[in-house]
This record gives sequence, C-alpha cells and structure tokens, in this order.
Amino acid sequence: MKARFFISLLALGMASYIKGAVVPILPTDFNDGSRIETFTFESDGPAAKAHIYLPESYGENKNLPTIYLIDFTEQHFKMARDEFAQVIAAVRKFNKEALVITLNEILDIDAEPQSFEIHFQMYRDLVSAVDAKYSTDSSRTLIGKGSESGLVMMALFTETPETSLFDNFIATDPSGHYATAILNQIENENIAYPKSNKKLHFSFTSSNDYPKCSKIIGSIEEAAFPWLEFKSEKYRDRTYENAYPHAYAEAIEVVFESE
Repeated sequence: MKARFFISLLALGMASYIKGAVVPILPTDFNDGSRIETFTFESDGPAAKAHIYLPESYGENKNLPTIYLIDFTEQHFKMARDEFAQVIAAVRKFNKEALVITLNEILDIDAEPQSFEIHFQMYRDLVSAVDAKYSTDSSRTLIGKGSESGLVMMALFTETPETSLFDNFIATDPSGHYATAILNQIENENIAYPKSNKKLHFSFTSSNDYPKCSKIIGSIEEAAFPWLEFKSEKYRDRTYENAYPHAYAEAIEVVFESE
C-alpha cells in the first residue's frame, strides 16, 4: 500500500511490522443524508486511501471540525473492526457536527515509540489532504486506543508550535511501551510547549497496568501544564475489549462540550 513506508521500516530495523490489512466496518444505516466517501491522498510519495464521514450539514457547511482515528490492528485483540463506526456513532449521539476520517484499511502494525515519526507522518499527510478538499476548520481531534493511543499522546507532547496540527487528543488504554515512553517524557520534562490550548482525555481499563496508567494521570496533573485541559477516567469495571465504544463516546462529548 505504501512501498516507501514499508522500506523505511525495514531499513530502520523497527519492531513495527505489517503483515496485511483488514477492512473496517462502515456504517450503512444513515437515513438523514449523511454519507461516507473514500478518497485518495499522497503519503510520502505513494498514493493511499482513506474514508471520511460527512454529516448531512456538510453540503451547506464545509467549516466543520475533524476527528482523525488511528486504527491499527491490535496485536492481542485483532477482531475489533468497528472503531470507525463507534466514533461516528458517538458524534451522532451527541449531535456533534464533525467530519470523521480514518485509513480505508486497518493496517497490521505493532506501533512502538521508536517508530512514532513514521506512523505519524501518515496522519500529517492525511490532514493536508482533508484540509485541501473537505474542511476549512482548523479544529482537529486525534483519537486512538491501545498502542495507537500512545501515538496520540506522543503527538501531543512532541508537537511544536510550528508543527502543531491537533487541538484535542483522545487516548484510551495505552500499550506498555508507549506508556513508559510517555511517563519518561513527562518526568524528564521533555515536552514541546504549544502556543495554543490543548485538550486531552485519557482513560484506561482493568485490563491495563493500573499503577503505570495511574502514574501517567498523576504526573500530568502534577505538571499542571498551563496549555493543557486534562480529563481522565479509570474504567475499573470494563476491559480493553469492551470499553472503547464507551470511552470514545464519553471523550468526544467532553472535548466538544465547550466548542
């Protein structure tokens, strides 16, 4: 799908790997004029494809915020194919007017901190394509679960004022390696400070490392970043496999409540 992307991974000797891809579940029961389109964009040279949800109001208003879903195949939970549908459902549930974007395939990637730049570049390219064709609104949200949520948080803490793309960040159940990397960033004060205000909704479940995730929450609260509005949830009665629809919906409501 992305020849140069694959070659880069091999050349750098990354732990990440791609064995194949699956097709995400796409909602088809819209009865109000909303729709999903597939479009092509350039990603580091080769062409790639993505899906975008367009609400009914899109025909009259292209100044709508965007939500970008990072949806890779989790290595220990490969059956989840409905994340795109769940994000759209959350947007519709709370009557939010927003575009939702994801890759048209769920890539079999084991996201690790050392391959962050390679993985995140796909979403930089995706933002450029959506801005050029679909939206004139600069309000953007990045969302993901598992190892992808680590990628979301790494994006938050590494974006500089010059490279900043996203305003809102939704992360649930980070992987162990990414959780450690995020903690190290915060504790070592290795944080890029954006000029504009950011929002982060962070959550984790009983399936995750409770002490480590709690430490992330405590470290962020202690840091009290003046540019960050932070909200966290501990889903003690939910597991990684069944929490993400609830976590997505709650987080989307929170980050959009004042917009």
